[in-house]
Amino acid sequence: MGSDPEAKADGGFTEQDLLLGKTAVTFIRALCALGFVVCVGIAIFVFMNVPWGTRMPYDGKYNRSGNGIPMQVAMLPCLVVLFEFWHGGRKPDAHQMRKGSRVGLDILGPGIVLAAVVGQWIMGQSILVAGGYLAG
Repeated sequence: MGSDPEAKADGGFTEQDLLLGKTAVTFIRALCALGFVVCVGIAIFVFMNVPWGTRMPYDGKYNRSGNGIPMQVAMLPCLVVLFEFWHGGRKPDAHQMRKGSRVGLDILGPGIVLAAVVGQWIMGQSILVAGGYLAG
């Protein structure tokens, strides 16, 4: 195996595949951690600026009563997505990926993190409007 980048390691991956996979996983895990911190910050700001009993406005197909869901529950989904995405990078074989998987992770990974942060932002803004902090 030595210094030959095309030498196959266990599982049919080259040493270069494993090294680049580890770099990709490390990058995405750091991005998830950063996104998680931003989402927690948004949640804390929302919790500090609206009454605790504020509910997320919703009058759709499954809840015609107009009560909506509590803001505490509405702020969880994006945090859960980011945590699970981050946690997936902790698997022992997370770094075992070839070029196609790495490219997919490099394109979709930041998109997923960005979507979670934007989703948290939109959810927080809606709750701030419902709680009277922002004008709606």
